[in-house]
Amino acid sequence: MRARLVIATACGVVLVGTGVFLLFIVASIFALDRDVAVAKLRVAAAFRSGELVQDPFQEGSTTIGSHQWNDCLITAMAIDQRGDRTRLALSPIVAGFPGLAADTDPCTLLKTMVAGSPPDAELYYYDRYVHGATVLLRFLLPHFTISQIRSLYRTAVTGALICGFALALIGIARGRRVAEFAVVSVTLLALMRFFGLESFSQSLGHGPADLIAALYALMVAVMLFAPVRPAIVILAAALFGALTIVFELFTGGIPLGLAMVIGLASLDARSVDQPREFQLAACAAAGYVGAAAVTYAIKVAAIAQIAGFGVIADIAGQLHHYSPASEQGPDFLAAVRAICKSIGVLAGGMTLLAWAAVLGGVVAGIYGLNWILLRVADPVVRQRAVLLSLSVLPIPAWFLAFPNQVKTHAWFMDRIIVWVIAAGFSVFLLSIAARYRGRSPSEELRHSGGAT
Repeated sequence: MRARLVIATACGVVLVGTGVFLLFIVASIFALDRDVAVAKLRVAAAFRSGELVQDPFQEGSTTIGSHQWNDCLITAMAIDQRGDRTRLALSPIVAGFPGLAADTDPCTLLKTMVAGSPPDAELYYYDRYVHGATVLLRFLLPHFTISQIRSLYRTAVTGALICGFALALIGIARGRRVAEFAVVSVTLLALMRFFGLESFSQSLGHGPADLIAALYALMVAVMLFAPVRPAIVILAAALFGALTIVFELFTGGIPLGLAMVIGLASLDARSVDQPREFQLAACAAAGYVGAAAVTYAIKVAAIAQIAGFGVIADIAGQLHHYSPASEQGPDFLAAVRAICKSIGVLAGGMTLLAWAAVLGGVVAGIYGLNWILLRVADPVVRQRAVLLSLSVLPIPAWFLAFPNQVKTHAWFMDRIIVWVIAAGFSVFLLSIAARYRGRSPSEELRHSGGAT
């Protein structure tokens, strides 16, 4: 079984990572030159109507979203197609970037661009990401307004979460695999309330990546009704990782996705041929990270082949700048202060509610894990509780790995702390399910002293 899992993981990583990149590049090629003039007219109309504004930071906005800086940057990259076609299929361009914020912001740049006078600045190929959100916007913008696209993103994320939650409730009502469905329901509830969707789900940058996370939770709920072979669980995690890297803009999707895979992957495997929970979770996590790495590596290799190895140096320089080894040194204290200050983004600016949920998740998780380890003999329950507890580790690990990024971007990076809430209360529910499993109502009354 262990050998088959390793083989399935290796094959899944290569096949899924390569396949997703090929789909991305085909989509990117077909997205170029699609009614760019119409797209520019829609962007100009968005500025006139207030759907786009020149103030790039609208923190707390639930109408146009908090992250106008990213929205304007992605829109500018979608409509500015002055570069080489082969290179543009791999990476979009933006005028005067990096260092853009020192002179102007992307919203001012975008407004100037659609007014008919593109800035006379060096065209910078933004090679650091895969830029699936930009490609998606190139398809949508000629047909929909900015407001309609945001509504589409909100509706898609909402629909995925509601469908997953409804399925989880149906599973609980059926009385089979109740603990597993309860874990999924808690995960979906946490994403609904404590992932800042009201301020970020409509973002042209955050929305698509948020949708990928919601769809993975939905997929876990679906597979619980018909548990699958471990190889399918690993392939699902690999697909999740590859799609996350396609739409990720270093906003926290990678650590959040890894946490979700570690905590949830083992729930879906068939009990008849299920390996140890730890083995399956490890292989699923490797599939997630490996497929994301393959997709990204192919993209970087293709660019390096066209533009030279300076691309790799640029990416490495950015990672170094954000890491503790940067020239400015690790400012962990500033990162902690930023996290504490902006944690209200989890719940639309309701800082007290966000703190209460996070601390409640920590306390509930510690209590539930302790109770399970001391009183539950079932190895599956014990391993799942440990995995859910361990699944929170990618969150602080990411903050420690990139403290200089977090201290600047905590006002949207904090959203990944949602997994502390989801995992903590999931472990608590596992302990409750283990405590009452197999007891009849009359036994419960006797246990509580309500009957003699």
